[in-house]
Amino acid sequence: MPMHHVTSTNVRAVGYDSSTRTMRVAFLNGRVYDYYDVGQALFEQMLLPHPWRRLGFAVRRHRYRRVVAA
Repeated sequence: MPMHHVTSTNVRAVGYDSSTRTMRVAFLNGRVYDYYDVGQALFEQMLLPHPWRRLGFAVRRHRYRRVVAA
């Protein structure tokens, strides 16, 4: 999925797959997580500067898994 860089002290980039409603968040510490059943509006808000500070709580309410590179 295409990733979009964001201005943040925690988040490096965010991507979204509308067909599965999956949002991928890449953090500056190198970890990557997929969040499931995320609406388009929440993804669009994540593209704004410093998204985790404002939206981290809302994102963490979704089911997620850590993406581990093979």
